[in-house]
Amino acid sequence: MNIFGLPLHPLVVHAAVVLIPLASLGALVVVVSSRARERFGWLTVAFAVAAAGAAITARLSGEALAQSLVGIAPLIATHRQWGELTPWPAVALAITLPAGLLIRSRSKPAWVAAAVLSVLAAVAGLTLVTLTGHSGATAVWGR
Repeated sequence: MNIFGLPLHPLVVHAAVVLIPLASLGALVVVVSSRARERFGWLTVAFAVAAAGAAITARLSGEALAQSLVGIAPLIATHRQWGELTPWPAVALAITLPAGLLIRSRSKPAWVAAAVLSVLAAVAGLTLVTLTGHSGATAVWGR
């Protein structure tokens, strides 16, 4: 996958590296602060959806790029393992946060469940994007 002759993966991965932490940190604030929830809840959802899209695109384009690279598979093995996991919490956050915002006024237990799942997805997303990014940078630039 190329855009203007450049591999798509290094281009789109930067969107995931920015959007996943932004959406995750925003979700943590939105879950704990009703004022932030009212003001930034749906904006945070938009970032979460964009982050999930970027993570999925990064994973798919990374698989295509890995197939085209010959001889460096051992260097990218760890990056590839983390990269396969990274979209999952991003997608989970893009689902649980808006669900929680939609049901929060109707059912407190449902809001609490969605908030807990959103926090877990946010923390997992932050962790995985850090591990994936670090292992990718190590594979490309060395130690």
